[in-house]
Amino acid sequence: MRTVYKRFNHKQIDPVVHNRLRLAILAAVAHSDEVDFMSLKNAVQTTDGNLHIQLKKLAEAGLIIINKSLQQSRQQTNVALTNKGFTTLNEYKETIRGWLEI
Repeated sequence: MRTVYKRFNHKQIDPVVHNRLRLAILAAVAHSDEVDFMSLKNAVQTTDGNLHIQLKKLAEAGLIIINKSLQQSRQQTNVALTNKGFTTLNEYKETIRGWLEI
């Protein structure tokens, strides 16, 4: 039996992206130009508070932008990927894909 060793450098994985909820958020937002808070909350199945905390972490990392506006005298929060977020998500996907090629 022949054994082939690939490089599995765990340092290639961005720890901000490699969180279950943050990865789900990035993936959900990647499917649209912009996603409103409630739709995103429902898509990733989490609470308001948890989503708020994770969005803050993603925004601090420069992966998303959070747009707040007033819609019919109610605050509307929308989330969009930045160019860095799109690139980072694609790099993550390619790294994982390479690791899982069997």
